[in-house]
Amino acid sequence: MLPWVEKYRPKRLKDIVGQNEAIEQIMKWIEDVRAGKKVKPLLIYGPAGTGKTTAAYAIANELGYDIVEINCADLRDKEKLNRVLGGLGSFSLIEESPRIILFDEVDALPAEGKTISSLLKEILSRGDMPVVMTANDVYEKHMYGIRNLADTVEFKKLGVRDIVKVLSKIATMEKVNLPEEAIKKIASGSDGDLRSAINDLQSLAEGSADLVNYYGKIFGQRDREADIFRVLGSVFSGKYCTRTRFLTSTLDMDQDMFMRWIEENLPIAIKDPPSLSLAYEYVSLADIFRSRIVRTGNWKLMTYINEFLTLGVCSAKSLSKSSGFVKFKFPSIIKELASTKEERAELKDVLRKIAKNTHTSSNVVRREILPLIAALCKRNKDLMRKIARDIGVEEDQLESIIESIKI
Repeated sequence: MLPWVEKYRPKRLKDIVGQNEAIEQIMKWIEDVRAGKKVKPLLIYGPAGTGKTTAAYAIANELGYDIVEINCADLRDKEKLNRVLGGLGSFSLIEESPRIILFDEVDALPAEGKTISSLLKEILSRGDMPVVMTANDVYEKHMYGIRNLADTVEFKKLGVRDIVKVLSKIATMEKVNLPEEAIKKIASGSDGDLRSAINDLQSLAEGSADLVNYYGKIFGQRDREADIFRVLGSVFSGKYCTRTRFLTSTLDMDQDMFMRWIEENLPIAIKDPPSLSLAYEYVSLADIFRSRIVRTGNWKLMTYINEFLTLGVCSAKSLSKSSGFVKFKFPSIIKELASTKEERAELKDVLRKIAKNTHTSSNVVRREILPLIAALCKRNKDLMRKIARDIGVEEDQLESIIESIKI
């Protein structure tokens, strides 16, 4: 079956949503090409899923040109690249149309920045062959030379309203009966990426008619948002795993907390060792992606966490026998953190005050200075009183912290 992203890809620039200003710039560039003017390469940049590659193919359609797409990977195969470039000046054997060159995602290979720049200069020296390029970020260091050779056009992140408009149209064409609230949820969860939103809609619709109806009922009853026990029941049922993935979108809980719930209840809900091991593997993968988000700030990876915690764990459970009724437990680590909140606040306060007096960091105080103070004060109670007074804390507060430290 043809992916809906391809099936409903706009053929004309006017059909691309949410990029009116950019389309106006492109149309002026097209007019210059039609007029036979010598034009700079067109560099279309912006976030993923906003229509950059679609625009490149629409430009070829508007001009009536054949498009020759050169992937960044081809730049490393010099023999293949020379063969492609050697035939660029000729006409298509079938339609005898002129050619337009597309370099897709030119920012994907930083090491090839200079290669692309020199290649562009070579193509431009040949005269009348238009070039279109796409990129996510044109302000990377390796993009400097490319950017200076081109006319840049920015494609902006799509709004929820624009994405809903496209999804609603596709749903109507495909006879997918989803309430508007469900479509809005898919759109808002796409983070401006229309391609991923269309893929989500298709994967939902192709799950089954029952799945679509089920998802529709969820959003038709907003007064009964899914609580954590309902979601856990779905995840650990080992059935309808695709449904579970979408059920979490109605859960009013951040994914860190959701991961804690899954971790706590895995050994309760899954008794079969091989299945339990596989489930823990999926949770581990979710945690790896979580750390990548923290390290890189790339929140688009969040969708992978949801996939591992729902589809992954559910599929692992499907390999084992039913455990019968399961009484889910609140994450113990959250209970422990809540019970020690006051103690941790006191410790933090003391560390901060000692750090201020000793001109060091709290980490150094915790690791080196506090154990030394504890050792001295356990031998000399009067010293404890003096230190407490000097750093500005209550004596019993300092004593409580010192007693908790093992020397």
